[in-house]
Amino acid sequence: MRRRKAIRNIGLLVGGALAGGAGWRWWRMRRQPPMEVLQGNLALLDDLAETIIPATDTPGAKAAGVGPVIFTLVRDCADRMTQNNFIEGVQDVIGKSRELYGKPFGECSQAQREELLASFEDTGDSGGLVSKVRKRLTGASFYTTLKKYAVLGYCTSKAGATEAMRYDYIPGKYVGSLPLQPGQRSWATR
Repeated sequence: MRRRKAIRNIGLLVGGALAGGAGWRWWRMRRQPPMEVLQGNLALLDDLAETIIPATDTPGAKAAGVGPVIFTLVRDCADRMTQNNFIEGVQDVIGKSRELYGKPFGECSQAQREELLASFEDTGDSGGLVSKVRKRLTGASFYTTLKKYAVLGYCTSKAGATEAMRYDYIPGKYVGSLPLQPGQRSWATR
């Protein structure tokens, strides 16, 4: 009889701990996101975007002013879970940069920045059914959101649309499928 009570009590204890952990995670994912963390780190968002789209013969993401665009898109367009994931990711970048290199992310070399961001890259985001269900339940990951909004912000900026891509100020007719020549930049207006 004591053995049954002990097994029952252990089962209740383990079940309570699992339910409490899941409840804590659920609350953390759905709480009101602290946007002041992002607002205070606009320079970091610029540096993160510059790591993804560096300056070459065309301006990079920092020159295009992508950091404030990322902040606005996360604040206004992302769901609450994605916002919380993104803010946690920014805080993780700050912590890992100090832990691994002893300096802020903005002072790291390009190779160090790329190595640090590679540790956040999603390897399980295959786009399949399991990935879609996981995204629906937990929101988009930090790295996925960062890449998506950095590219969107860059391609819609003046520098990105006019200098990185071909730009026709007054476009002609609509051509749905336009073949590109070797070495030709993509079109911003077609």
